[in-house]
Amino acid sequence: MPDARRAPQVVDPAADARFREIAREVSKDPDDIWFGRYVEYEWEHGRHIYELLPDPLDGRACLEFGHNMGATSIVLAHLGANVTAIEVSPRLHEVAKVNAARYGVGDRIRFVLNDRTPSKLPFPDAAFDVVTCNSVLEYVDHPILPDVLRELDRVLKPGGLIVITATASRFPPREVHSARWLVNYLPRWIDRFVAKGPIQRGLWPWELRRGLGRGYRNLDVQDRGRAYVEARRRMGASKGKCLVAAAVGRALAPFGLTVGLVAPNISMTLRKPA
Repeated sequence: MPDARRAPQVVDPAADARFREIAREVSKDPDDIWFGRYVEYEWEHGRHIYELLPDPLDGRACLEFGHNMGATSIVLAHLGANVTAIEVSPRLHEVAKVNAARYGVGDRIRFVLNDRTPSKLPFPDAAFDVVTCNSVLEYVDHPILPDVLRELDRVLKPGGLIVITATASRFPPREVHSARWLVNYLPRWIDRFVAKGPIQRGLWPWELRRGLGRGYRNLDVQDRGRAYVEARRRMGASKGKCLVAAAVGRALAPFGLTVGLVAPNISMTLRKPA
């Protein structure tokens, strides 16, 4: 098993060569932070969210929904989880498998391509202890988002955790991914008149809570945002920002809200009712 105390490192030269070949095929820099070094970024950032979960990941069955480059899955595998990763893009599916081999965890991650029925997950009920959604739900076609959320609920075990992080919110006037002003506030019916297709928007936090079903508990509310603030501190946020986030978290908690629900990127850890 990889040592969770050490950052993931590229250990397979053949897989690394293939990864760089793929990068050239898609006109990407293999050393770019969002391509070839995305694992390192997630280790320095996303890892802290998972290390602070109330349930240890070691030996747990984890699903990464929308694995992209496979970075989060690779980090979860280094933390000892038994990882299944699912993706709708055949190209990203290929890239992620090669990426995992580069870091020596290809045998610890089961990669699943789901390009035919994206609103259905090919897993049995209650298959996973933890489900992670890292910067992905805002890219799901909005008409099928309710179906996807019901599927995530279906495959999560009773008492399990779903971790939603880095998901663009519709609260800010500037959409975080496209950097376009005010598009978050445009009604979705306008999309039918847009020649280039649906406008990229964030999501409202209550869309996600409602879509998963009743009874989920937001653990950030329970601890008044302490884990959220501690994760940001470990990611390198300044002392001042952490103090402000902590104060906001305490102020919002009596209303059932958290900093992660009102931030530009939605972040919440939810426990399914047992």
